[in-house]
Amino acid sequence: MGNENSPEALLSALKELSLPAGVELVVIALPEFASKAHPLSFAAAAQSIEMEENPLIALRRKKNSSTSVGLRLLKEGKIDAFVSAGNTGALVVAAKMILSTLKGILRPALITLMPTKKNPVAVLDVGGNVQVKAANLIQFALIGAAFQEARGVENPLIGLLNIGAEALKGTSELRLAYHELKMAPGPLRFVGNIEGKSAFDGDVDVLVTDGFTGNIFLKTAEGIANLILDRIQPGAAEMKKFQSLHYAEYPGALLAGVKGIVIKCHSYSTPKAFLKAVFGAVELAQENFIQVLQDKLQNRVS
Repeated sequence: MGNENSPEALLSALKELSLPAGVELVVIALPEFASKAHPLSFAAAAQSIEMEENPLIALRRKKNSSTSVGLRLLKEGKIDAFVSAGNTGALVVAAKMILSTLKGILRPALITLMPTKKNPVAVLDVGGNVQVKAANLIQFALIGAAFQEARGVENPLIGLLNIGAEALKGTSELRLAYHELKMAPGPLRFVGNIEGKSAFDGDVDVLVTDGFTGNIFLKTAEGIANLILDRIQPGAAEMKKFQSLHYAEYPGALLAGVKGIVIKCHSYSTPKAFLKAVFGAVELAQENFIQVLQDKLQNRVS
């Protein structure tokens, strides 16, 4: 509820979805959609948080919103993953309050995989925390490294998104984070600052930034990719080559650092992109990804 698509459009797509045996979808929506959700399982929510609402105020006033209902079901173990295309701020705040964060993590971060010339890079934060301190950026680096290790990437390389490669570039918080990452003990492999023009070279496995910059970076990359796809108009034989550029091929961002699988899609996600996020959530749940991520993370923060 509360995204830029009609609930009917998403419900129609979900009902056509073919899932692995034993996987069940639970639709969380306002009561009037119960009959439309059939034959999917349904959980009623009393309210919906809209995109333009202040997250903190909305969560206080709407304690039974679809976001809060879903996260409580996740906390209670009644569902194994939660996918939302609703208000990002409300989702992040509610997840932190209801699920709580993993040990040693102050703020969760939205992390997504983006294609590069080599292997996909994990970018975080892409919208969960607009303003951050150096300490948050360092924790994002730890989360990103643990995330890539959980995916099977050995000794992931970490870069800090900045306006220049030099150590003294950027804001005071970026400069402090650079210094502390360079001095960090243990297996954290920090290679330095990465400029936007180099982000897709594939020289790092983790790209760390604040949620404000990261969200603009992500959406700008998506816009450029869509422009390229529209302009080149490749034939059927070439389309597969360029398919990885399209954001709809990548499931939404994982809210990493909370005790549960929470995936955030763009509010304007197409039904196809939303279904990709559902499949991504199923895979993460089947792989017990959060436990693996937690184990990898604890090895780094302990």
